[in-house]
Amino acid sequence: MGTYFKMKMKPIYCLLFFISCLNAQSFGQNKVQYRDFEWNFIQSPHFDIYYYGDRQDLAEFTAEVAEESYEQISIHLRWDLKRRVSIMVYNSHNEFQQTNIVGTYMREGIGGVTELFKNRVVFPFEGNYEQFRHVIHHELVHALINDMVYGGRMQNVVSSRTKIRVPIWSNEGLAEYLSSNWDTKADMVIRDIAVHERMPSVQELNYFMAYKGGQSLWRFIAGKYGREKIGDVFRSMKRTQNAEKGYESALGMDYKDLTKKWHKYLKKEYWPDFKDRDPLEDMSEKLTDHKKQNNFYNVSPSLSPDGSMVAVLSDQNGYFDINILDAMTGKKIKKLIKGNRGVDFEELKWLQPGLSWSPDSKEIVLAAKAGKGDVLHIVDVESGKSDKYELDIEGVFSASWSPKGNLIAYVGQSGNSSDIYVFDLESKSSRKITDDIFSDAYPAWNGDGTTIAFVSDRSNKTSGHYEGQMHDHDYRQTDIYTVNVDTRRIERITDTDHNESHPVWAQTSNKLFYTSDYNGVWNLYVHPLEDDTELEPYAVTNVLTGLQQPTLSKDDKLLIFAGYSGIGWDLYSMANPLQLKRQTVNPTQFILNGGSEESSIADLRKHKSTMISVTEESGNYTDHIFARGYEHFNSMGSDNSVSEELVSIDSAKVDGRYIPKAYKTRFTLDLVSGNLQISNVFGTSGMTYFAFSDILGDHQIAFGTEMVLTLENSDYFFQYGYLKNRIDYYFIAFQNANFFQADYWSLARLRHYGIQGIISQPFSRYHRLDYGLSWHNINYSILEQAYNDYNQPQFFTTYSSTYSTILPRASYIYDNTVFGFTGPIDGFRQNSTLTVNPGYGSNEIKFQTVKTDLRKYWRLGRDYTIAFRGYFGKSLGQNKQKFFLGGIPYLLTGGGETNGVQDDNIFRDVILDTSNASLIHDIYFTEYAWPLRGARFAERFGNTTSLFNIEVRFPFINYLALGFPLKMIFGNIRGHAFVDIGAAWDSRDEFSSNKWPDRYGNNVSGDYSPWVSTAGLGTKINLGYFLLKIEMAWDRNENGYSKPQWYFSLGPDW
Repeated sequence: MGTYFKMKMKPIYCLLFFISCLNAQSFGQNKVQYRDFEWNFIQSPHFDIYYYGDRQDLAEFTAEVAEESYEQISIHLRWDLKRRVSIMVYNSHNEFQQTNIVGTYMREGIGGVTELFKNRVVFPFEGNYEQFRHVIHHELVHALINDMVYGGRMQNVVSSRTKIRVPIWSNEGLAEYLSSNWDTKADMVIRDIAVHERMPSVQELNYFMAYKGGQSLWRFIAGKYGREKIGDVFRSMKRTQNAEKGYESALGMDYKDLTKKWHKYLKKEYWPDFKDRDPLEDMSEKLTDHKKQNNFYNVSPSLSPDGSMVAVLSDQNGYFDINILDAMTGKKIKKLIKGNRGVDFEELKWLQPGLSWSPDSKEIVLAAKAGKGDVLHIVDVESGKSDKYELDIEGVFSASWSPKGNLIAYVGQSGNSSDIYVFDLESKSSRKITDDIFSDAYPAWNGDGTTIAFVSDRSNKTSGHYEGQMHDHDYRQTDIYTVNVDTRRIERITDTDHNESHPVWAQTSNKLFYTSDYNGVWNLYVHPLEDDTELEPYAVTNVLTGLQQPTLSKDDKLLIFAGYSGIGWDLYSMANPLQLKRQTVNPTQFILNGGSEESSIADLRKHKSTMISVTEESGNYTDHIFARGYEHFNSMGSDNSVSEELVSIDSAKVDGRYIPKAYKTRFTLDLVSGNLQISNVFGTSGMTYFAFSDILGDHQIAFGTEMVLTLENSDYFFQYGYLKNRIDYYFIAFQNANFFQADYWSLARLRHYGIQGIISQPFSRYHRLDYGLSWHNINYSILEQAYNDYNQPQFFTTYSSTYSTILPRASYIYDNTVFGFTGPIDGFRQNSTLTVNPGYGSNEIKFQTVKTDLRKYWRLGRDYTIAFRGYFGKSLGQNKQKFFLGGIPYLLTGGGETNGVQDDNIFRDVILDTSNASLIHDIYFTEYAWPLRGARFAERFGNTTSLFNIEVRFPFINYLALGFPLKMIFGNIRGHAFVDIGAAWDSRDEFSSNKWPDRYGNNVSGDYSPWVSTAGLGTKINLGYFLLKIEMAWDRNENGYSKPQWYFSLGPDW
């Protein structure tokens, strides 16, 4: 809905500095609310669960899982919640991406998020109940850690009440461990590390394998020292306000010793698994190499029926594309689909993939997100042209083309379940094949197109009839089933205690291939389906790590699968899979040890919340506009504060169902902070900033002040954003008062105040129109110091004038860029803005200004980027705007030479001077064309400008650990080489003359050119709240190049 930069409120930057706002070129992708949400909520003893539509059943499932998870997490951390936690449940991932609760776009792969401003938990239901349960449990671990360590609010971090920063591996690893304990997929990842790769140290987990590595480390700690140590570690971290000291205090060892013991444990656990198992490359032919390609995923292979080509989903360039490879050699034939760059292929469903060929091997079908929902794309392999079929359903996954050619099976998520659907290419309509509450996935056709094999958690309920609650069903175990497309009769194929997945039919024999984690490793199995045989399914591989997603050629002579090895997924092929011999799969150490970890733990909590009877009286102020939530504001450091108010009288059921309540808007504080404002003219200043929002983020209020003795001499602003619907509305009121020395006895004051309205109309994630109307008043006063009747010095106004004007504005923004650690690394951005001053106001200033900012980024591999920018501006009318060319935005310090002469000024001419006749216009109605590093602000100026920037961006320092006296760790420091070239002019004749125009005055030397060119090197360091840029530039002059000039600046990268 709102763009990233608008809604992601950061406490360090100037959030509203209107001189900069007038000049800034804004970008950012959109969060489009394609639908209206009418929210309700239910209350369990510890949680408020918000839902919309008729999905109270999902909210009740969430409530049951959340309370069970809370009990387990609370015992491990030895912590009872001090504040109720709000949980927002979205019906699908597409609708989850429309949330206003967090500003970040919820790309595919983000299963949920827990934010710290209000300790809210947000996640979608994506059709799979086990995944849903895992996300609920995982995110609640974060919520309890936030409550325990940070007092459940960002304010404690901003105000430095809490200095500890829990390492990402400790936080995410514990969330994975407590929500999943241990399973065969985690076992596969860590076994691969222990056998094939260098094992990371504890500190390296912050940058590498934070989730699974952290999960393994917590498994080791809990198994070796007892689960009680989990709570000890976090309580020690909280007490010492230092992560490593917390571990050392609780475990008696620092990170170095902990790394040694963990590595020793991994070798003991996994090296025995190496015996009698085959590395993937020893039992098959490797078709891709993720290490050479420097990527992680090569997955979802689909063999063409003629066996000549294989389609694959790959993240070789940092986002997912679909490539066509030679099926025998793995050589890339072409890139068929570029994902994540356009509206039609916003996301390619890599978590639930499914690529499938037409029977004639000429087309491919796939599911993808396109704008407001999911679609089926049929893509011509030769031309790359696509036909899009929109489906009125919440989620579409795993498409599979019938061998008859007229039907396409897919998984559709609707409401509280996912089912198998069939799309008819002739009638362009869909029908349900399965229709029940269970989760169905990965459809695969048999040879004659009459039956579909699929994966489901339905157990023995093949009829689909189930009167109980899904919470009471065993949805964690999956088997293989078949369904007749015409009769819709379901048969169960496998009936085991382990999990089966990814079925695929043999075409020349009545057999079914699938994968299974029997005995702890995902292997390939064959299941005979002849009616007159009693043959049991058998394994045909015995791999060391694991494999998934098999695909067969039509003649069954070639099988290709995705295998995990060397910290990544690749494609592997095997010839004549029906002739593979039966393999014996021995149990892994994980299975031999019981397949699960000891989960018993003593309950050492001091307080336990219990449900209060509905007849008890309890204060309830949830209907107030400004709600409670601050009872423990000053007790966040205490473990003894009681959490009695957690349990509301609304925590009750009627006939086994929770009582739903309609959502009412109520505002609570997000944070209070001190903010740094940076002005190129007036320097730096501070402001106290307050932010409020409602629980859903639909209404956002911010105000700030730098209050001095009087209102007219203070800085303050107020901002309100209404984001509930597709179109966003913003209202802003502001004042800035700035002073500079006029002479020894006098000060000059510039007071700028007004109001501004903005309407943002998004069309898709990538492009929108912004409309703005602002009313500006500028008072210019001279204040002379004199003595009053009491002989006290006081300033009196000796001169005052006021300017006022109205500025309408319209902008078109397109932005499909992909961001790296410090800024954009691929894609294109455009902002074209028209500003019209119609002459309303006291001074009847009239101008029309058009600006276009074009930025293109080419990614070379995963680590290198070439960035190009072209900026063009022109002003027309009676009072044309000036363009100041040169300088660096958000400059802290820097400078050097001008034309070979030492020059410490950052502006060409002094602007803050009472003799400057264009003072008001220069400060408030001038556009800045930057960065032009190595040149001063306003090195050239005119009513027309153009600026070109070229950068080559590359990795500089991947990991930097500083010791005494500043013990800090920096990662992913980037370097860049740049060339900046720009010009500003009033008349084209200036390009053919070397004489300085009169507007530059008499204090000039050398020959004139409207062009300024510089070059240099620099580095960018992401410090969390802001980006620090250190740059060295040379400017070109008549005598060659200047000496190097150093610049330090803050702010976003272009």
